[in-house]
Amino acid sequence: MSDTLLLNADGAPLSITPLSTLTWQESIKLIWLDKINVLEWHEDWEVRSPNHTLLVPAVISVRDYVKSAGDVNFSRKNIFIRDNHKCQYCLETFKTSELTLDHVIPRSRGGKTSWTNIVSACKKCNHTKANRMDIQPVIMPKQPNLYQMIGNKNFTLSIRHGIWLKYLNWPEEFVRRVA
Repeated sequence: MSDTLLLNADGAPLSITPLSTLTWQESIKLIWLDKINVLEWHEDWEVRSPNHTLLVPAVISVRDYVKSAGDVNFSRKNIFIRDNHKCQYCLETFKTSELTLDHVIPRSRGGKTSWTNIVSACKKCNHTKANRMDIQPVIMPKQPNLYQMIGNKNFTLSIRHGIWLKYLNWPEEFVRRVA
């Protein structure tokens, strides 16, 4: 579970996809090791030991800036985000549940599962293409960097605590609270 939002020294999340978070146990450990700064506390959540009572941190930041490698995790969700939830063959926009992943060069013909060979496709286009090589996506896939993904703020960011909103700089219409 994600209980604490982890920010870089500049106040930005270390990662958006997935969002950089820690469990409350990990965040308490970092406090005791004096590795982080606490920016916000969960006012209604405390943990106790025989000798100490401590509020659980809601938002923390590392003390020293962590340079991002710019790499984005390869995942189904991130493919859909990169492709703006559009089928790359018909360019229609779909809900996540209506999209599939398609290998541009089919696996049966030696295609790999990678950023540069996977695109979002609606079920109809994916079925029509099957393992054909003569049908190509309108936009050929590329591996995005972190800044391209962050700049593409048209996907819903799931957050656990409302206090995180003021640190995320994310459009509220694309934020969903989860329990």
